[in-house]
Amino acid sequence: MIAYLKGKVFLKVNKSVILLVNGIGYQVFLSQLDLDNLQPNQEAEFFIFSAIKEDAFDLYGFCDIEAWDLFKNLISVSGVGPKSAINILGLAKIEELKQAIVSGDPSILQQVSGIGKKTAERLVVELKEKISSDTNILLKLDNQDEQLVQALVSLGYKDREVKDMLKGLELSGDLSNKIRQVLQTAKK
Repeated sequence: MIAYLKGKVFLKVNKSVILLVNGIGYQVFLSQLDLDNLQPNQEAEFFIFSAIKEDAFDLYGFCDIEAWDLFKNLISVSGVGPKSAINILGLAKIEELKQAIVSGDPSILQQVSGIGKKTAERLVVELKEKISSDTNILLKLDNQDEQLVQALVSLGYKDREVKDMLKGLELSGDLSNKIRQVLQTAKK
């Protein structure tokens, strides 16, 4: 599986770029927002989602990990494929899409060809809780708390586990004290 590519934009073609990496050209499909920000001969790097089917091996690229995660959440919903998901990401900034989902507003999602009212509503229902819990935790983090998350990840916890561990905790003190509080709560 290809998970990351860094190279030079060789050509922009039909909702994708040809990314030249060590003399090999990879066709990488991008959201319209990302595509608009790229020029030929520009250095670029993407997190990649590889979609393998009987008759195709498509690469979908994302400029940041947050878009990559949202894309994977979108395609986890029945009836939403990679092409629809990448088109959804091209509608608006990630924060705006997440806000629409969390607030229960499927109208922005219906702007994508192939996403009807029922599919848009299903997206909102299935992703609302997952996205709102991630968003609420991230909104509460200050600089020291971001260091706390990084410290817990370096101890071997996964991002998802750390987010679950931090839910509902009121932490105080310096960084080492906060780490101790979280670890004591996790042991219970």
